[in-house]
Amino acid sequence: MRIAIISDIHGNYPALVAVVEDALMNNVDKFIFTGDYIFDLPFSNDVVHFLMELKNAYIIKGNKEAYLTKLANGNQDSFYNQMGNKQQVIKNLSLNAYNFLNAINEEIFLEINHDIIIYATHIPKFPKPLYKTEFGSLNFYNKMITESFSHEQYLTEFNKFINNDENKSLFNQINANIIIFGHNHLQSYAHCGNKLIINPGSCGLPFDFNPAAAYTILEITTNEINVYEKRFFYDINKMIDEAKKSISYESAKTWNDILFLSLKTGRDYLGVFLEIVEQISLSNNEKVSLSNNLIWEEASKILTNKIKPIIR
Repeated sequence: MRIAIISDIHGNYPALVAVVEDALMNNVDKFIFTGDYIFDLPFSNDVVHFLMELKNAYIIKGNKEAYLTKLANGNQDSFYNQMGNKQQVIKNLSLNAYNFLNAINEEIFLEINHDIIIYATHIPKFPKPLYKTEFGSLNFYNKMITESFSHEQYLTEFNKFINNDENKSLFNQINANIIIFGHNHLQSYAHCGNKLIINPGSCGLPFDFNPAAAYTILEITTNEINVYEKRFFYDINKMIDEAKKSISYESAKTWNDILFLSLKTGRDYLGVFLEIVEQISLSNNEKVSLSNNLIWEEASKILTNKIKPIIR
């Protein structure tokens, strides 16, 4: 049996289609999707309807889907730069897509046979939030900027992280041989005792300095279990050109321009930008969660100056 594991699409329909087609070319039997299908790029409705029609697919909820209802019912008009993109995505979602996302579960247990059980969730209940650990995408970005390291080196460090006492205790409590999660957009896998831990990375918005769409194939045979990390290069520039034609782009240009830069480079410039927004907001004694448009414009200028030497 071969299972394609896909996560963090973020409205990137062209990347999703490319990855699914590649997975089928690699003779996968099933799909496991671990959340965050919507927002950011303006093709969320296409993504959800594609998933609804896909056969042999197990689909769980990510944090984006979890707060869909809250955002849909909120007043977002006064927060143009922050919420404009999300507002347009919600407006464009069909009722069927909306109901589908609200109905899916946050985790699954999948029994392959009497010996192998797969558990999938979007974010395991780590002792502290994943983004605050060394394996948050922003921490990964800062480390790569100062001391670039290979994917193999990252996997070695990920193995140490998975096997620290706190995380080992967490995984030991899960009644499964194979544990799958997403969320941090960093492709990885490791063994924790006799358990296999897999993060397929991000299909739609990778943050590991490789812009190619990421997914992982899990192969289960009678005698062994194999993991194949896959990357697929699709036409990112063409996708961005299409995205720029949308109302979503005009409604949140600041956010989208940084998003496009992240897509082209595979770097978490969105995280860097939000960190700058937070610093400015705190210095102005303003709420961090919903800063005004002037702060976003100031943060955008600071980010541009900060990364010019890096992307030159």
